[in-house]
Amino acid sequence: MAQIDLIAHWPAVALGVLVGIFAFVPLLLALVPVLRRTSDANMAKGMLGVIVSFIVLFAAVIFAYLLARAELIAFLVGEIGGFFVCWVAVAMAVIAHRG
Repeated sequence: MAQIDLIAHWPAVALGVLVGIFAFVPLLLALVPVLRRTSDANMAKGMLGVIVSFIVLFAAVIFAYLLARAELIAFLVGEIGGFFVCWVAVAMAVIAHRG
């Protein structure tokens, strides 16, 4: 199995992080009004946020595969990392606000 040097592929990782953060925005738009109590939880809005987020993530992976196949793994690492960091940030904000 070939090793990947993420430092050498930092532009792909950075682009992946930005895409991961951008893909989190639809989820955030559905979640913030509920957390601020300005809106009740709505299953349709929540599912739409999830669907749009995964469409953005999937489309970015397809583009990365088609345009820069050698950078795909580095891009995926960044994308997953950016998306995960957003989830952790929201979870920490909710815990800090509720605690």
